[in-house]
Amino acid sequence: MGNKSFQSPSRSLLLQLFIPPLIIFLMYQYIYSGPFYPLSCQLFSLNCPKASDTLTGFVDPEFSEIKNIFKKNIESGSEIGASVTIYYNDKIIADLSGGIADWNTGKLYDKDTLQLVFSSTKVLTSLVVAKFVEKGILDYDEKISTYWPEFAQGNKENVTLSHLMTHSAGVGWFDNYLTKIDDLSDLDSFSKILESQPHNFGGVPKRSYHACTRGYYLNEIIRRVDSNHRTIGQIVQEEIMPTYDIEFYYSTPEEIYNSRVAQIYSYPMPRLLPKLFLPKWLIMNPVHHMFHKMFDPNTPTYKTLVSSCPNQAQPKDWNAIDMLKVEGPSYSGITNSRSMAKLAAIMANNGKPLPENEGVEPILLNNDTLKKFLEEDSSESDISILEDITMSKGGIGIFRLKGIDDYEFLGWGGSGGSLFLWNVELKIGFAYCMNAFHTALLGDERSLAMLKETVNTVLRLKNIKE
Repeated sequence: MGNKSFQSPSRSLLLQLFIPPLIIFLMYQYIYSGPFYPLSCQLFSLNCPKASDTLTGFVDPEFSEIKNIFKKNIESGSEIGASVTIYYNDKIIADLSGGIADWNTGKLYDKDTLQLVFSSTKVLTSLVVAKFVEKGILDYDEKISTYWPEFAQGNKENVTLSHLMTHSAGVGWFDNYLTKIDDLSDLDSFSKILESQPHNFGGVPKRSYHACTRGYYLNEIIRRVDSNHRTIGQIVQEEIMPTYDIEFYYSTPEEIYNSRVAQIYSYPMPRLLPKLFLPKWLIMNPVHHMFHKMFDPNTPTYKTLVSSCPNQAQPKDWNAIDMLKVEGPSYSGITNSRSMAKLAAIMANNGKPLPENEGVEPILLNNDTLKKFLEEDSSESDISILEDITMSKGGIGIFRLKGIDDYEFLGWGGSGGSLFLWNVELKIGFAYCMNAFHTALLGDERSLAMLKETVNTVLRLKNIKE
């Protein structure tokens, strides 16, 4: 009995000594490992992804560090699957894919994978509108009611196409309507909802991001002025895709969805909650303060980014085919980095085809249209995304990004992290897409590290030549 009474507290003492350090160790492993690692990797460093097992594509030797960054993104657990394509001086200098497209099936993220890129879709939509301006069918300075008379109600009679392109049309959200994906299948009925919505600010132009609604309204305008009454997505599929040899689906065919579309993975909630609620000085990469507003239904942020988007969907909800079959020209683009980067490179070449395609592909935008398209509108504080945003009249963002702010990048990005950007001065076209959903506004540490490396390498090469 005496021996047993001696052993019992000894075991208890060992447990007290062993368990707290183990818990601290596991917590440390979880907090400081990559957010998208498998749990076995996060806690015990087992079954961790190796980029070399999945990496495909190429990179120009002068830009080899981009490949190292891309591999690190996967191996650090910041990435699940991704692709990046970069043009410099009209030529592809990097075209990489890697990681996993679908954890459940083990399907790799490769050159054939397609990805929902959310608001990066807005860039191509803006280019389609610019083509109608080029033909003289639309005018940025014309009132929308010229093309759509029923639009002129609820203090919207003076809203111009340029207001809509620059997120200043006052229709960034619906007052008394929650957008349903099924409603978007009947565009004639949906147009009644659109035109009856009053101006959000009583007719006063004010910058407030039209996250989903810009595409709804532009689609109706295009349907009314196009001779065949096509949607923007139909025009892209019939005219842009075959002409420039790209893939960019606004409504996804089921056979494409089943065989090629990557699954989306939300940022893990246990990792997101500390970013939302702990003091910024305690955590790395805190979320933008806009995300706090997304929990309050009374804020412009919530009304814009949640209630006015289809089914008030969360990122993972977009894995359903029913969400992807219906066109949304602000957010529904299914594409790859190669397609976005090619268009970006053409825009970096002032709208002209790349030299290898001269005589085969037409000019994307002529000089007069390009001038109108790129005309700087203004830099205003956006009341929905809580940032100063500079827009062009044609509807793209004009950015000076941290660390490379000597150079203007044009384009836009998508929720979760996709990017569709170009710089004319350095002749860079950059595109990135991924299925691991992060929470930054325009790109994040994954893509921006590669973009910065691209800029720095280009500058080094230019200095050598000079």
